[in-house]
Amino acid sequence: MSSITQYEKLLAEMNAGELSEIERRVLEVLLKIPGGITRRGLVRAIYGVEAQCNLSNDPYDRKIRKAIERMRECLIPIISSSGKTGYRLDTSPEAIQNMIAEMESQIAHLKQLLEEACQFYDLPGENER
Repeated sequence: MSSITQYEKLLAEMNAGELSEIERRVLEVLLKIPGGITRRGLVRAIYGVEAQCNLSNDPYDRKIRKAIERMRECLIPIISSSGKTGYRLDTSPEAIQNMIAEMESQIAHLKQLLEEACQFYDLPGENER
C-alpha cells in the first residue's frame, strides 16, 4: 500500500470519528503510565498488536502520532523527548515552558520559510506587505 493510500485511509477514518476514540485511548494510557511509554508500547497498548519493524510505515503508529498532534493542538501537554523515545504527560512549569518554546521555534522556522519564498519569487516580505 502506498503512503498516499495510507494517508487517504487515515483521513477517511479521522472524518468518521475514529481519531477521537484514539485520542481518548492515548490519554488513558498516558495517565496510567506517568513515566512515559514508547511509540511501540502505545501501539501495543491501544491496538493489541506489535508495530511493524519500520515505525514510519506502521499505520497504527501513524494514527497515534496524528492523535497526539491533535491533542497537542488542544494544549494537552504531551511531551516527547529525542533522548528517550516515547511520550508522557507533563504539566510541570518547565514542561509547559518547553512546549511553548517549541511552538515559538516552529513559528520562527515558518517565518524563515516565508521570507525565503518571498525572496525566491521576488515578492514583498513580511515587513513590506
